[in-house]
Amino acid sequence: MFRGIVQGRGVIRSISKSEDSQRHGIVFPEDMLQLVDVDTVMLVNGCSLTVVRILGDMVYFDIDQALGTTTFDGLKEGDHVNLEIHPKFGEVVGRGGLTGNIKGTALVAAIEENDAGFSVLIDIPKGLAENLTVQDDIGIDGISLPITDMSDSIITLNYSRDLLASTNIASLAKDVKVNVEILNEW
Repeated sequence: MFRGIVQGRGVIRSISKSEDSQRHGIVFPEDMLQLVDVDTVMLVNGCSLTVVRILGDMVYFDIDQALGTTTFDGLKEGDHVNLEIHPKFGEVVGRGGLTGNIKGTALVAAIEENDAGFSVLIDIPKGLAENLTVQDDIGIDGISLPITDMSDSIITLNYSRDLLASTNIASLAKDVKVNVEILNEW
């Protein structure tokens, strides 16, 4: 289990593609780079991946099975990704813990600024939204938050402004795809 609290933002510097897999090279923030090694399990945009190589400030991940259910196939060099390292054994995860098992993708429907920060409206595919209710926690690109409003398949999440500096939220816009983890299934 992960906390669903992003620890840093990485930048994709390289993407190598083969027929059924990809290797992403991500520049890590210096403070996080010291915490990872080959075989470290972590979340990248909410998806559980394993570090396969480290060269300087670049950390590499192989992505294969997740290509069909995540946004990885549409990412490009220069894109920012959310990063969270797996907590140490015995650390408390708390409410909203994530497994890193992405169930699918959704589209940002709108972003609205407000006094506390901003609200992001996300159009969740009907198959993923059918069991969701207001106050359920949901993981969007590795950030776990409670749903504050829901109308049909459109959910609303409220983000504080302080997340802009340490996550990829600043790159969200209408029709941008995000990774979704449904937390109330287990």
